[in-house]
Amino acid sequence: MARSPDRPRISANDLALYMVSSPTAQLGIIRRAAEPQTFVTTRYKDVREPLRAFLADPARNVSRLHTAEAIFTGRAEDRSESALRQDDARKSIEVLRALRGMANQLAPYSFSAAPQSQAKLNISGVEVSVRADLWVHGVARGRENIGGAILRMTQDDADTATAADKRREMGTYVATLVRMHVDRVRPVVAEVINRLCMSIDVQHGQVFTAPNSAARRISDLQSACTVIAALWSRA
Repeated sequence: MARSPDRPRISANDLALYMVSSPTAQLGIIRRAAEPQTFVTTRYKDVREPLRAFLADPARNVSRLHTAEAIFTGRAEDRSESALRQDDARKSIEVLRALRGMANQLAPYSFSAAPQSQAKLNISGVEVSVRADLWVHGVARGRENIGGAILRMTQDDADTATAADKRREMGTYVATLVRMHVDRVRPVVAEVINRLCMSIDVQHGQVFTAPNSAARRISDLQSACTVIAALWSRA
């Protein structure tokens, strides 16, 4: 097997998946994270920016989403595109429509664009990639509050109680990681608020926020990263 990177590292989504997986599946997640990164086509990569731009627009002008949908429709129908790119375009159209369906749910939140480059979050010796798509702003008792949001595009369409529980747990873990991340990077001088730290599960129309008392989940994440760091060299 190719040599793994020296420093343990994992993405926020993979760490959330690790937290809800069996021991056997957890080992597989560590092995995949330890493999040197090669170029792959990232699903939903192109649709992320139109989603960010729409939510960061104070007017939430839906024409932004219509324009993006027209572009993806053209790509999906273009036979010169690869089958993967055409399929990604069709899936991206579904995401755009799903976000439109969340208009009322997201209306109370004020978003602004977050930078592409953000510092990694170090948890118990593991470099966790937690990149907020948006900053989330609020005001309470005359004080400015801040949080962050990650847009999660997932293909799981299982409609079972078990699948719903797993999505909720993963979403809450990602939101907790966002809370830890925003607390470290602190984009503005403001109080970091758990309810403004969220993962937005676009296809399923759900917003998961960091729990009011996140101490247990933070402790669980720290313990998990201690194990990941210990197993990294053996992956």
